[in-house]
Amino acid sequence: MQIIDRSRGHLHTVVPRRTDTNAPRLLATPIVTSRFEPETRALWMYAHPIGRPCFTPELLADVVAQQQEVELAPGTVDFFLNCSGVPGVYNLGGDLDLFRRLVEARDEHALMRYAESCIRAINNNVCGLHADAVSMSVVQGDALGGGLEAALSCHVVIAERGVKMGFPEMMFNLFPGMGAYSLVARKAGPRVAEDLILNGRVLSSEKMHELGLVDHLADPGRGEWVARQVMTSMSSQLKGFRAFQRAKMHAYVRLTYQELEDVTREWVKGAMKLDRRDLRTMERLVKAQNRMHPGNNGTETVSA
Repeated sequence: MQIIDRSRGHLHTVVPRRTDTNAPRLLATPIVTSRFEPETRALWMYAHPIGRPCFTPELLADVVAQQQEVELAPGTVDFFLNCSGVPGVYNLGGDLDLFRRLVEARDEHALMRYAESCIRAINNNVCGLHADAVSMSVVQGDALGGGLEAALSCHVVIAERGVKMGFPEMMFNLFPGMGAYSLVARKAGPRVAEDLILNGRVLSSEKMHELGLVDHLADPGRGEWVARQVMTSMSSQLKGFRAFQRAKMHAYVRLTYQELEDVTREWVKGAMKLDRRDLRTMERLVKAQNRMHPGNNGTETVSA
């Protein structure tokens, strides 16, 4: 099957089924495409969200489905790379239009179901997809809100210079509730986490690297090249890295699904208390994102 990889601008072949009984099935949908490289035992996953480049329920479902395929084929994937097929954007975060509609409808249960899908994907990255895989994010465009949470949930964060990263949710009276505080506090400390979240900071990838939230910087257009260099350097120490990650899961830095779920419940409660002014702010952001990313061809980003 031939499909377009928008991050590279050319056609490549995706196999949408297992080539043997042990290998993970690779997804080929309008929203997520994947490819497996046997030489590095790396599975590259690209998100191609339709419309605004945010975490729609459809994108989340496909991401989790690909993660589960790796879980069902333990020992076959060493590296799982989260990438974007949208030029200039990694991910703008939660589906604000959906948030607004669910809050207006007072549908707390549906909002919680959406949030649970988010933290399921986050937890899978944190846990190495429950298959001893090394999760990596290759951030070649702006990562905001839930997009940054998704990137930080990976064991290794690679970001190209000049991209914007941050948590702007406070502009509509909400906080990033899918793991932001837990992830940032464990990696850079509680004070950094509070500053980024409460002040709605959106910083450059270079500054995030200084804070310790980005592990490797890459020049523009070189994110995947740096990812390959990192995989090569890790290969000889992969068993040690995996053992260290397993040890972390039992140490004070352990991030459990229960912790993510508890925070998410507070996020849902906070969302249900938003007033009309906050919802109008969301609506304006959605319209701005739609103008700037028509058909995912835009390159300018609205912080949302």
